[in-house]
Amino acid sequence: MSIPKYIAAASTGAAGMAVLRKTRAVRRQNSPFRRYWERHLVATLANLDARARAGEPLPLIYVAFGDSAAQGLGAATITEGYVPRIAQALARGSGREVALLNLSLSGGTVHSVLGTQIPQLAGLRIGGEPIRPDVVTVDIGSNDVGQAWVSTESFTESYRFMVEALPAESFVLNVPSFGLLEAEERAAAFSSIIDARAAEAGHHVVDIRTISRSMPIRTYMFSYHAPDMFHPNSPWYEVWAQEFTNVICDARGWPRIDVATLEEWSGPIPIDNDL
Repeated sequence: MSIPKYIAAASTGAAGMAVLRKTRAVRRQNSPFRRYWERHLVATLANLDARARAGEPLPLIYVAFGDSAAQGLGAATITEGYVPRIAQALARGSGREVALLNLSLSGGTVHSVLGTQIPQLAGLRIGGEPIRPDVVTVDIGSNDVGQAWVSTESFTESYRFMVEALPAESFVLNVPSFGLLEAEERAAAFSSIIDARAAEAGHHVVDIRTISRSMPIRTYMFSYHAPDMFHPNSPWYEVWAQEFTNVICDARGWPRIDVATLEEWSGPIPIDNDL
């Protein structure tokens, strides 16, 4: 992902160098966040498999598909991404333990979900049987917006294939505003495609775009983004989690849950302080 032009232009002075250092800090989250989620997946699968083979009741299984946003890049800590917060909301809403399987991929596109993430889920087994998730969330499309070779027509077709392959009644996020970036027109077009194709396939659309467009542009860009001006920060991820949670609660007939009141999520393996 390239640095936005107006950030690069500012890099001639001390303030610009500070921005660049913070931007690189977001990039440095990529590897440790990915490794954590890989280790977390292995540990969670081992636990589920042992319980299934022992004939024990299984927890609610939550699967997250997506890109670096689902990994939590840009958040102050990995637990402040939107995916762990949704896991906590599911636990409160359902009254059950939740097993989170985060299959997202930093840099992911619609092709990544269709070609690697959905097949990965299909290949996973617990107790010798395929996994049947109780809740599936998807955030994808923002990286497709940035790929010049992806036409509106090709995105429409690929997205249709993807939503048809998703587990039934998944919860699908559309594309937030790109603010002042040149790609905003494409972001709007791709978001409209997501709205239409996801609904046609029987999935639940989570409309983050309308919220992002309702904010003053300065507030949106500088109060709700990480220093790279692309990834969400912790407050914006909280909004994402709240919107996902609202739609999930409505679909399941649960009272709505205030995400801000949830306890911090913890997984089956320790979380390093720098995550």
